[in-house]
Amino acid sequence: MKRLRWPQKLAIGTGALLALWGVAGFLVTGFSGFAAEADTWLLGLRVNPLQNVLHLVFGAALLLSFRNLKALGNTALLVAAALLVTFGLGMARYDEQVVNVLNVNFGSNALHFLAGFAALAAAQGAVWCRQCDRAQVLRTP
Repeated sequence: MKRLRWPQKLAIGTGALLALWGVAGFLVTGFSGFAAEADTWLLGLRVNPLQNVLHLVFGAALLLSFRNLKALGNTALLVAAALLVTFGLGMARYDEQVVNVLNVNFGSNALHFLAGFAALAAAQGAVWCRQCDRAQVLRTP
């Protein structure tokens, strides 16, 4: 197996964190009240089954794509966009007119924001590593 590069390590770490958070969330919430605003907490962050599914899907996507830099670049970019949209939806919940289907609080929003930018960094890093590899191939006689 080739040595892992930093974007791959970042994707593994971020993906594992999200997947574990999703599994732990299901231990707290079960499957009831799928998109409900509830008083269920996990280590200071509010969770519900919808948010748990999103964390599992995003984490699994990163963990499944880390081996191939091209796949990682594309997948991590999609995960980053989805997490940052989730962050935006979480920020909108502070408006009294918006229903909090993600059951977020400040900590959940921070998790989505940081994981989104970590996935974005992994995506950009994967593209950069591929460009460096191509340049290396062109330079070698």
